[in-house]
Amino acid sequence: MNKYFILILTLVSIVLISCDKDNSNDKVEKDYPKTVTFDYDGNSVTYGVIKKDYYVDSKGDSVIIPITKLWLDRNLGAQRTAIIMFDSLASGDLFQWGRLADGHQNRKSQTLQELSDNIMPNNDKFIIEPLNSNDWLKNSNDSLWNDKANTNCSCPIGWRVPTKDELAMELNSWKIKDMDGAYASPLKWVSTGNRDNHGTERYSEFWGFMWSSTTYSNGMAYSMAIIGTDTAEIITSPRIYGQAIRCIKDY
Repeated sequence: MNKYFILILTLVSIVLISCDKDNSNDKVEKDYPKTVTFDYDGNSVTYGVIKKDYYVDSKGDSVIIPITKLWLDRNLGAQRTAIIMFDSLASGDLFQWGRLADGHQNRKSQTLQELSDNIMPNNDKFIIEPLNSNDWLKNSNDSLWNDKANTNCSCPIGWRVPTKDELAMELNSWKIKDMDGAYASPLKWVSTGNRDNHGTERYSEFWGFMWSSTTYSNGMAYSMAIIGTDTAEIITSPRIYGQAIRCIKDY
């Protein structure tokens, strides 16, 4: 009987050890690139990658399972990750919504007073319209930055312009919704300013504007606005405006 009892105990121990091994397989951290090298505006650049877990959704409601996203560590065209809140070297370029990095996004690019009938204008000018057009295109195209093909997107391959909800989720993760809260995020948002429909650069020292890929009607699109120490919110902006881009990737 003792032999049989010992055998049974041994078998039970083996089963318990086996089950314990199976149950101890915690979720393995998925690998992700720590840097991304890609061609941007004719040059090879390398940006860092930031992984962020979100515990609130785009409405500010708590979620049971964290939502994880990968972000580039700086705006497109920025020379570095921000080291101070108003870091001009981390501000990046200013894109017209849905337009490729063709040179127009450079802050001091020349202007052209003629709307485009092509989604890829044959010039590097910032298109302006004194008659208050909301779009740099003669006919608005809601698919740009907003389709599976990622049309006209200058992010690295596999990356894209964030949606309105993704920017709202990021905004809702801050302790305070202003520039202080924005810079305290691991993504270190900074003031970027923008360019208006006359090509004039504004607010570069105090306010930040980030495009989303989500369109609105009448030549408008959604963006995230960080209004200094006053507030931060999702707004609609004319697509003819120049604003910054921070690329995102699903995790």
